[in-house]
Amino acid sequence: MYFAFMDDSARKRKDVPRRDLGALHAYGAVIFPQESLQPYREQLAQLRQELSIPVGTEFKWSPDGGPLHKKWNELHTARVRMLKAAAELEVRACVVVCAPELMAGWSETKLKSEMLEYLYERVTYALGDEKGIVIADQPGGGRTDETRWLADALALDTDGTQYVKPANKQILLPIITTRSDHVDHLQLADLVAAATTALIAGAPTADRYKDLIYKLLVKNYRDYAGGAGLKFIPSASYNSKALMNLAYWVFGEDAYVIPDTGSSVGTVLPHGGWIFASNSGLGDTPTVGTQQ
Repeated sequence: MYFAFMDDSARKRKDVPRRDLGALHAYGAVIFPQESLQPYREQLAQLRQELSIPVGTEFKWSPDGGPLHKKWNELHTARVRMLKAAAELEVRACVVVCAPELMAGWSETKLKSEMLEYLYERVTYALGDEKGIVIADQPGGGRTDETRWLADALALDTDGTQYVKPANKQILLPIITTRSDHVDHLQLADLVAAATTALIAGAPTADRYKDLIYKLLVKNYRDYAGGAGLKFIPSASYNSKALMNLAYWVFGEDAYVIPDTGSSVGTVLPHGGWIFASNSGLGDTPTVGTQQ
């Protein structure tokens, strides 16, 4: 049995150094084997003790208040320890990153629904023949936003998606929501979603976490994260604004292989038909990520 914990992250346009992207929004999930749930809680309890912060302190990528607010050294220690502990406990991650300003004509509601669907598909892909339960952080937009989000989540359970049929029943229950400050595993989902978003945005402060994030991302049968643990919107192969070249510039992946297509080669990256074909959008001399 597996438990997938979901959270979202966002960066405003002013916080996205990479040119031509605009604001970013992401949904992320971390997938725990059942036997790893308690050991992870124990490791975070020990971490709080070592950092001399109160029991129950919530770990977030960017805490707004609380004992870790602007405590950059402690935050860095916590981020690294959380990601390393997750890798040691065989946790896997999926992240869907969306650039809404490149999706002309799409409403915010439509984009959020699409992102949730893509993430649901990637969680089921990661589960394979195993069964799982999905727990999400409560949406932060108030009762109306939560009601809409829960309706989309219920539709996934009853109707499935284009590629995941409800008859498969890998996900045993409709998506459950709860507060992240009560669940350590949701705090890891916040960290993974936010760190991945920061990496795609080109934020220099995220570079030190690149290898740790990449290690967690679900890989396909050719050991690529792109299309499996890392999904972009826009993503259609015919769309010149598709973001898949960022898998090359950020993580050093030299191909983009969509899961279950039967392709043994995929699309070579960087691909001339998509944006970021000749540069990373950062400075004059981009640095290519190192595949781990």
